[in-house]
Amino acid sequence: MTNVKPGLLGKRFAGKVLDFTTLRGCNDASDPYGGFSVCDYTGDVASHYCQCRTELAKELGIGLAAVVQPRQVHGARVEMLDGDFWSLDEIGRRQVLDGVDGMVTSRRRVVVGVNTADCVPVLLYSSGGAPLVAAVHAGWRGTLAGIAANAVEAMRNAGGEEIAAYIGVSICCDCFEVGDEVAEAFVGAGFSGKGIVTRNEATGKAHINLQEANRWQLLQCGLSPDMIFIDGTCSRHDASGNYFSARRMGVNSGRTFTGIMLL
Repeated sequence: MTNVKPGLLGKRFAGKVLDFTTLRGCNDASDPYGGFSVCDYTGDVASHYCQCRTELAKELGIGLAAVVQPRQVHGARVEMLDGDFWSLDEIGRRQVLDGVDGMVTSRRRVVVGVNTADCVPVLLYSSGGAPLVAAVHAGWRGTLAGIAANAVEAMRNAGGEEIAAYIGVSICCDCFEVGDEVAEAFVGAGFSGKGIVTRNEATGKAHINLQEANRWQLLQCGLSPDMIFIDGTCSRHDASGNYFSARRMGVNSGRTFTGIMLL
């Protein structure tokens, strides 16, 4: 029923970091929760996502408590997971992570990750200064509010330097049709003229390139262009069936988990 096949991208960071994306591995594509999903707040049954979490921890060779994911709300809040956080019990940690869409940590052998089903997962790694990693869930609201920039700022405040970024599997511009009010909000936030806000000539509908919006935001933060990697796979029209998509399957469905860990 489940499958764990992390896409190992750590070679980009000289083997000091493991970053991955879970594959759905689904036998029944008609089941919106079928396959691998660790998300616990989109309507899945507890027995399934708990099983998936156990399998993921086992695959990564870490304890279950070392797989950390927030209760995302499409916002821009980034939480620094420092010593105080790790001293909390499970209930305390869940309270801290409620309403969080980005996490930063310097703790080794701990995965921080986000759940997505079209929104953009952004992973960050500080290879200079203090070793740090971050995981960010960037929906259109979070992107507008600057969550990727917030994560970079949090890392720099903690001593991070030479930050690299990975922009993961997410909806492409052609698939991400939005209302005019969303397009206008992006134009007002300075995202126009960069191939981020476009309009389909045939339909007249506005489209947003969330992957490029987050790349541009990271460039504005001073990240080097050659240290920003974009997967480019579209979650909505992915033919492999490896990824969940809320626009294709509905919001009541599983989620793809994208995580990163300092080794």
